[in-house]
Amino acid sequence: MSAPSKREPIVVTHEGGVQFAAQVRSHRIVVDQPERGGGADAGPAPIELLGVSLGTCVALYVQQYCHSRGLSHEGMRVEVQQRGAQNPSRIGEFFVKVVLPAGLPDEHLPMLERVARSCPAHGTLTHAAEVNVALVIGETAAA
Repeated sequence: MSAPSKREPIVVTHEGGVQFAAQVRSHRIVVDQPERGGGADAGPAPIELLGVSLGTCVALYVQQYCHSRGLSHEGMRVEVQQRGAQNPSRIGEFFVKVVLPAGLPDEHLPMLERVARSCPAHGTLTHAAEVNVALVIGETAAA
């Protein structure tokens, strides 16, 4: 087990209905359910943020590889599809497609695939991070 991180916690607060806000450093992220799930669709659903995390992490690592080697990454995009699974309810599979610009030399493709698979979000999902939950009653928010 690794040492605890010194990062500030992500703080999630209820905004009403099925909408929540997550405070991440100085950033506020609104999370909601689609209308068919009883929400106002004011933001992505919590489970969708897993795909967002994976896709943006892969994109960053691929972009950094290209940048460090003087390769064009103009127009690159990452598409993530999530397939659900049951018992327990979860995402059962992610499909990640990295669309690279035309003209990228083929000899970089094996390493780019390796780089895409080496991002921390991919590693976290494929190596099943331990999740600990603690319930605390009556504690007030820190000022």
